[in-house]
Amino acid sequence: MQERYTRFLKDISGGIDLRAIAEKYDLPHDEAKEAIERSISGTLSDIFRSDVECRLTERGCEIYVFRENGVEIFPAERLKKNILRAVKYDFIFALHNEAVAQGYEKLRYLAGGTTCGHIAAVFEDRIFVELDGGAGKLVVGVCEREQQMPKERGRYRPGNYYSFYISSVTPSSNGRVPVLKVSLSRISKSLTEGLLRKEITERLLDIKFRCVKRAAGIFSLVEAKGRIPRECIKAVSDELKERIIIHNV
Repeated sequence: MQERYTRFLKDISGGIDLRAIAEKYDLPHDEAKEAIERSISGTLSDIFRSDVECRLTERGCEIYVFRENGVEIFPAERLKKNILRAVKYDFIFALHNEAVAQGYEKLRYLAGGTTCGHIAAVFEDRIFVELDGGAGKLVVGVCEREQQMPKERGRYRPGNYYSFYISSVTPSSNGRVPVLKVSLSRISKSLTEGLLRKEITERLLDIKFRCVKRAAGIFSLVEAKGRIPRECIKAVSDELKERIIIHNV
């Protein structure tokens, strides 16, 4: 079944393997198929000024046009080139929208946590980060200048690897194209807490603590109800390039 309608999609897109595009967007096959069907149905409904339902089946693309006097089965091969262009544009856009929506559902729960990633690009003092475990190219991890450590500003280079605090996860747009924007911080007190929590959890320890003050790149002051192992403190200190001061309370 996949072969027949995949061939149809390649035919209307000038040979582009649109199933590969769906895979690039990390969409399950069935959900990508449904998004394409909805998009083609909507595009043709607007063009034909009638209700249209499209189904991708083992026979290819089936188009049903609902008229006042009944249902017409419209052969896909009769679609003109200008209509095919509109269909192609709209369903690629639909796949993009679907991927952004699913990416948001996956990542919105990460707000308030920490993540790591490689610097993908630096532009006008903003750094764009390829996040570990993100949603492909639809995820834009952005760390603004004011959220960067002062001593690191101007020194970020593509390929560098850093840890970040996730301030927010929001649907956004790059012009008309929707994207998922992940706002990142290197100066938040919560970054120190998140990195320490990771180190402590990996050692199966249960210690209550909080970072009460931080001068990013200089020191973090942490109050703890218990002894935090020295190796945990050193690991976070090495990552942030700052002194981690622990006060037991």
